[in-house]
Amino acid sequence: MLDQLAPHLRSLRKARGLSQAELARRLGVTQSRIAAIEHNPAVVSVGQLMALLHILDAEFVVRDRQQAAATPLPSSAGALRASGDAQRPGPLDER
Repeated sequence: MLDQLAPHLRSLRKARGLSQAELARRLGVTQSRIAAIEHNPAVVSVGQLMALLHILDAEFVVRDRQQAAATPLPSSAGALRASGDAQRPGPLDER
């Protein structure tokens, strides 16, 4: 799963027109930290990942696989959404 996250993060950053240096500045870390996260997302904390996704205007999806088999979520390429409700997903708003 983490191997799938790396290209998503890189793609989202590029789609937003951000360099690693600019994303790092906005997140308050070094450019090498962004490079490390994009290379190996296992190095990022959940809090830092959520902050990164917020900057990228993206969401993270959490869903119940058993429920998803019965009622799959609509797929949207490149979108990550956060939800605590397995039946009706919604964004985790940390703003």
